[in-house]
Amino acid sequence: MSIGNTRKGFTQATFNDDASNVLMGEILIASIVGGVFFESWYVFGGVLVGLMILFYIPVINIILAIVFSLLWAVIGAGIVCYFQDINLNLETNISIDLVTVLFSTPASQIVGGILFLSGLGMHMAGIEWVRDVSDTEDRNI
Repeated sequence: MSIGNTRKGFTQATFNDDASNVLMGEILIASIVGGVFFESWYVFGGVLVGLMILFYIPVINIILAIVFSLLWAVIGAGIVCYFQDINLNLETNISIDLVTVLFSTPASQIVGGILFLSGLGMHMAGIEWVRDVSDTEDRNI
């Protein structure tokens, strides 16, 4: 193994480790929101453990990464709509109309797209960290 490959591997492992911290923070926030919404410690613990387990399952972890990244895009588009004084009627249920309004301006589309792509890259790096941690085989030695 060359020195360049070792350096690239170390840099990637460091990035994956940093991304895992963000991923664990998101799981913790989702657990807190679920626990507060249902006013139950059992829901908090169930969501916490459930999401941690689901990020170990190969196909489901990619679906969860896309869902979490879509949430980043929606949050970013909502912030842009707030600064552009676009009226969001949050009294109605979350529907396709709300998503249409959120992404109605070019600025919200750009910010939402950038946050989706960067979030997806970060989540995929977190998934790679989970694979590295759970791998029983020493493949890098």
